[in-house]
Amino acid sequence: MGRIGLLLLAFWWVAGCSTSEVLVAHTVPLTRATAEAPEAELLDVGIKVFESGVPEGEVDKEVIEALIKEGTFVQIRRSEALYMAVVLRNTLQKSGNWGSVWVMPKESTVADLAVTAKILHSDGDQVRLHVVAKDATGRVWVTKNYEMATAAGAFNRKRYPNLDPYQDVFNEIANDLAAARDKLTAMQRRELRGVSGMRYAADVSPEAFKGYVADDGKGRYTLNRLPATDDPTYDRTQSVRQRERLFLDTLDEHYEKFYVDAGDSYNSWRENSREEAIEVHELTKQAHWRTGLGIATIVASVVYGQKSDGSFADRVIRDAMMYVGFDMIRTSSVRKQEKKVHTDALNELSSSFETKMKPMVVEIQGTQHRLTGTADAQYQEWRTLLQQIFASESGIKPEDVTIYAETEPEAPVELPPVPAAAPASAPEGDPAAPSGEATTEGGSDASATAAGGV
Repeated sequence: MGRIGLLLLAFWWVAGCSTSEVLVAHTVPLTRATAEAPEAELLDVGIKVFESGVPEGEVDKEVIEALIKEGTFVQIRRSEALYMAVVLRNTLQKSGNWGSVWVMPKESTVADLAVTAKILHSDGDQVRLHVVAKDATGRVWVTKNYEMATAAGAFNRKRYPNLDPYQDVFNEIANDLAAARDKLTAMQRRELRGVSGMRYAADVSPEAFKGYVADDGKGRYTLNRLPATDDPTYDRTQSVRQRERLFLDTLDEHYEKFYVDAGDSYNSWRENSREEAIEVHELTKQAHWRTGLGIATIVASVVYGQKSDGSFADRVIRDAMMYVGFDMIRTSSVRKQEKKVHTDALNELSSSFETKMKPMVVEIQGTQHRLTGTADAQYQEWRTLLQQIFASESGIKPEDVTIYAETEPEAPVELPPVPAAAPASAPEGDPAAPSGEATTEGGSDASATAAGGV
């Protein structure tokens, strides 16, 4: 029976030990363009704001608590969905493989390639994304899960000032997109841009361009025919498309501002969250081991006591095993409490983000249109406005359109109140000071008394 005790004590010691893997930061290089592509082959990319993986709108308390137990914080995740989309946009722009790259509230045929992604997990330590990239012809370029473990060195902002801690994931996505693009011939890229332009024209004016693009019913699109050269209706749809691009450029500035403003807080959150996530994982593992071994040790001590001859040595072994068992259960409870403290700390950190969208003002030939609400709502409102403009007007050029975020009026400067002073008394026989005139003595203001009032 002594062997049982020694074996359980050995398990107890092993359970208290933990190992950690040494990771190297930023090991995936970004594939950059080696030559400038012709304008006709440059593809524009629209990156839809990532799906957060958490419910939209108001979330029930029970759902929030369940998500927190999984290490997911609603407000943080919603902010990550926008932040990560901007990081991917920046990565694609740095690669030099694309034309315009926008972050968009929703998909649109204004871009030749649409990229969508869903955050499956993100806690600073581990990140997992599901990414789908599909071009205007319906051809799927990428549908893949991306994941990585973050090295501690990735958070060294002095060493890596321009790299996101998750940069390897975004580089891998960008590299896969570049590889998929390179598989297309120059002719296929031109055809892709043609399909994209015609699909947009059909969206704006379905009556005029019905049947120009064929849909096979499975999400694939091909050109049936092209409009006549210098077709004025088609040219107007492309003018509308250019205005939508102007709107996306302005919206992109809003997203960029959020990215810059949130950068320090988000990186700090991820770094702290990484430490917390690792600690919580280790504590959970140790707690399970300790609880199980503690119960097993107590049972073994009881069995040992029943089988022993009651000698002093046997009682010592039995009592020692009983003590070890209870200590394991006690320390397991302590570690569960520590885990709750770490989880609560992460929950408090989630309050550092709040996305605010200023109203957008669109000025078209001197007429202002004010768009309000979320970025999604403003974008939808703008697209509806474009439809109305197309239907009612002609001849408006993109340069006749000005789009900007509404600025808040400057608050009036509030001057500190002038301290009241005791009325100055005039010598007997002297006329009083005239009304509204102040005299100064010793650097302080004195209130004037009205003429004839004294």
